[in-house]
Amino acid sequence: MGAVRAMAEPKVRILADVSMETRDKLEEVVQALGITKKDFFDKVIEEHHKKFVRNEE
Repeated sequence: MGAVRAMAEPKVRILADVSMETRDKLEEVVQALGITKKDFFDKVIEEHHKKFVRNEE
């Protein structure tokens, strides 16, 4: 059998349309929180979906 490869962090393609300054800020935020960009976006999207789509507080 072949060697087992570690799963890489998935690419967050939404960043293609943001400025370098915003990308740098995102990197600082995820490093400060100790989470991945994917986890950050998952959390932000869930919070906004809960508040604005499901009308929950």
